[in-house]
Amino acid sequence: MSVGVDQAPRVEDATTGREGPRGSSAWSLVVTGAVCCLGVALASGTHIGLVLIVLPCVILLTWQSPRTMLGLLPVWMVMLGLVRRLTPGGVNVTFSGDPVLIIGPIVIILLFLTAIGRGAFQNRTRLSGIVGAFCALALIEALNPHELMSGLGGLLFILVPMLAFWIGRALVDEDLALQLVRTVAILSLFAGIYGLFQQFSGLPSWDRTWITSKGYSALSLGSNVIRAFGSFSSAQEYAAFLSIGLVAWLALLGKRTRFVFPMHLACLSTVAVALWFESERTAVFLTALAIGVMAAARLRLRPYGVLLGGATAIVLLVVLGGHFGTGGGSGVSGTLNNHLTKGISSPLGAGSSLPGHIKATRIGIFQGIKNPLGHGTGSVTIAANRYGKSRTVGTEFDPGNMGIAFGILGLVVYLAFAWNAIGTAYRAAARRVDAISLFGIGLLMATLFQWTNGDLYSVCWLIWLFLGYLDVTSAREAQALALAPPVPDNAGAVPWRRPGEPRASRA
Repeated sequence: MSVGVDQAPRVEDATTGREGPRGSSAWSLVVTGAVCCLGVALASGTHIGLVLIVLPCVILLTWQSPRTMLGLLPVWMVMLGLVRRLTPGGVNVTFSGDPVLIIGPIVIILLFLTAIGRGAFQNRTRLSGIVGAFCALALIEALNPHELMSGLGGLLFILVPMLAFWIGRALVDEDLALQLVRTVAILSLFAGIYGLFQQFSGLPSWDRTWITSKGYSALSLGSNVIRAFGSFSSAQEYAAFLSIGLVAWLALLGKRTRFVFPMHLACLSTVAVALWFESERTAVFLTALAIGVMAAARLRLRPYGVLLGGATAIVLLVVLGGHFGTGGGSGVSGTLNNHLTKGISSPLGAGSSLPGHIKATRIGIFQGIKNPLGHGTGSVTIAANRYGKSRTVGTEFDPGNMGIAFGILGLVVYLAFAWNAIGTAYRAAARRVDAISLFGIGLLMATLFQWTNGDLYSVCWLIWLFLGYLDVTSAREAQALALAPPVPDNAGAVPWRRPGEPRASRA
């Protein structure tokens, strides 16, 4: 017997044709969410006007038509950095201190509450059980007494994106999933064009003001060359979104889903060029890995073929990177090209950051063993710098972050999640070979071991959303196959008879 939200009065949603909460229960949540966001805005003292205008609109839209809001949420996430820079007060706040940032998480939380009432926890699988344990662990570790305030702040960057997994299980259907793939592709084209403009035509005044106010030294590659960051808050997020955008364009190359082929190829090439000249070596490596795994899925290769496809793509990248890296060059394009190819051609050399990433991840894992209870959910996010006392920092990759934040138990849960998530996504892609499933496995590979990175504000929630959709569709397909009547081995065979025996009469 269901209780709580399942017993609330319901009304049919005009967009999805499903039922949704109505009455006092709906409006109480809307009012509560609005009051909470207003409190954050008033406490921060910046971007209040923008929050007061946007927040009520998105809350009402989310509650009235979750499907429409899901289609618009990627646009908001991608444009958020640019919106912050174009509006008053945008250069006077830190990433974690801007009340505008609370709009996206509030929408995700409301969608999650809607998903609960629409069967998010039904058709449970091994993967959904592990994700549930992961969410519970993140919530418990937020109360870690070592870093209580940073732990609570860290929920915004780690737990909230995870909730999209349950949204994908309950609110996303095939049409909406394909629409989201197309949206990501088109947004990546916009981001790439804007980033190329920043790179080769100079930064607009609002972007220059933002860099000056933040002292963003990581953008500088020397020789007065500034790395592009598009409409995002960081170059890392920009590179990650270009990666998944390139994956989206590749996934849509099927005859039924692609645009006019010459236009499709031009868009794909533009995003690829923007990713190359962004000069983020980790993103380029992971994109090559994603392309190799997607190719293996298209060919329906078994696990050894997946390893071969991914390894082949990376080897080709290293070989080609070494070839193009010997050309030298000057100016903006030459500096960017040399910076990228120097790391690609020698992944473990002095010019590569990979050894540093490996070392930081190893240190994080050993911290999890040394401190089994972890430092709390927020210790590996920017919430630690704002609220924490120990100033614990992340390692950029999940295994190290899980060790620092959640201890040894977090490492175990994460490894179980990674194994089951990749397996579920690849099996779905190899079985279906459609744009949605290919994008799903490409999305996981292009962001490998960065699935809980709160700095990737516009990317992480998409990972969990598509993983939830692939999980529930795989469960339903397996259930339908199990309930299907067995087909006799001799079905359709000609019945055998002795010589001279009359033929059986047909009814």
